[in-house]
Amino acid sequence: MRIGGHSYKVDYGHLVLVTGIAGAVVWYLIDARGVSTSVNNLLLVQPTAIFALLMYALIVPQCFQRETAEPLVREPAEYDPLAPQLPSERSDIIRMGLLGGALGLMVFLLDTIGFDVAIFLFTAAAMAICGERRPVRLLLYTLAVTVVAIYGFRALIPFPMFTAIL
Repeated sequence: MRIGGHSYKVDYGHLVLVTGIAGAVVWYLIDARGVSTSVNNLLLVQPTAIFALLMYALIVPQCFQRETAEPLVREPAEYDPLAPQLPSERSDIIRMGLLGGALGLMVFLLDTIGFDVAIFLFTAAAMAICGERRPVRLLLYTLAVTVVAIYGFRALIPFPMFTAIL
């Protein structure tokens, strides 16, 4: 594509994908606002839609890249932290399985032992699985996550969740 004296390379695949997502977000927001403009109806939908459209506005310019007269020659990097890689070590796969099992156990036990205790135990287990061994930090961070999650859910969602302590 040429605009003025510059030549641009357009990544049409990404452009079509993000435009489709933005269109779906706009459609959903218009539909949600058409049903009701009350705060309870739009509490999560409207801020999320605005955030998604802001991300769209930031992504679209990246789909158009100016071509230079001489191609840049780059040496391949040995390690790219942004390149997705599947875990290949056995310990990583075991850790992923343990985290998935802990999440499943938490969901299963939410109504049995209470949201607060289940979230506390899941957060502590997840931190321990990921390598945190300092008990003070483990306890303080777990307590903070539990309190914020429980009171945040209560403020946002009018759902009578069973809690054992909070």
